[in-house]
Amino acid sequence: MDDHRRVVIHKLYDILAKEGFKVSEPDLKGLVSFDIIARRGDQKFILKILQNIDTLRSANAMEIQKFAKITGAAAIVIGEKCGSGELEHDVVYYRHGVPIVSVDTFVNYVNGDQLYVYSGPGGFYISIDGTELHRTREQKGMSIGNLSKRVGLSRRSISLYESGNAATVDVFLKLEEILRTDFRKAIDLFNIEMNRSFDQVKTDDPFVSEFEDIIKRTGYMYESMNRSPFDVVVFETIKALMLVGLFENVLSRPERASAIKNVSDIFEQQPLIITREETSKDNLGGCPLVTLSELKKAYDPDDLIRLLHSKKSAML
Repeated sequence: MDDHRRVVIHKLYDILAKEGFKVSEPDLKGLVSFDIIARRGDQKFILKILQNIDTLRSANAMEIQKFAKITGAAAIVIGEKCGSGELEHDVVYYRHGVPIVSVDTFVNYVNGDQLYVYSGPGGFYISIDGTELHRTREQKGMSIGNLSKRVGLSRRSISLYESGNAATVDVFLKLEEILRTDFRKAIDLFNIEMNRSFDQVKTDDPFVSEFEDIIKRTGYMYESMNRSPFDVVVFETIKALMLVGLFENVLSRPERASAIKNVSDIFEQQPLIITREETSKDNLGGCPLVTLSELKKAYDPDDLIRLLHSKKSAML
């Protein structure tokens, strides 16, 4: 991790902690698809910090979107620059379908400020509440044709805005001046439409394949993760997740187990370590530890729950 990005990560960690968030450790032990996990009540964020947002890769974007979808969190990139210029304040940028904002914009957003402007091809745009625009135009007795002439646009353009299409900032300001009402539509970073599906990737690792087969047999769903402290997220619902690390043996990077525990605690979910090695240990880094041979005896969700309970009881 370069020094500048580390400074920004620690700065954001300190800000969020002061704002009442539970925040994951600033260094999650190695390369990960995200840098910070934060939660305050129902607000849950998966954050990636970059100096230049153009360096965000599609694979990285897919990973944080996938984890956000499973956990009900918002996946956001915090950036400083776009190309050679600084990110504009209170503007949302997008790369690979992931929303991107500056540190100050993000902090203001989590504390209640609304976001309305986003960067797109050709400039900055404002999302429009088409229903409110239509209602205001009719209330003021204006036809689409009359409004289009006053704004200097086609009738089709006005119709598209009333259907919810975004307008450039210049066009929005003209409409606002004429109609004298606020018909902006706030950008909800928790409800960004994802432009991809997350198909399971086939693995050549027999350990991973065997684990996935057992999980499918027990009736749980799962998503494989890359470049994260955990390897698989196992779930029934958003409120019942297990963040699972697959370890060849109990000596395999014990600091990774601590990172799994840290993220699990922030999201108030169940950490779990599966090891191929036979061991008498019941936990690793504060996570329940289950051997693959023990897991093979689980044939339904109740079996898995009982196994976890036995391990957690042994940890007390």
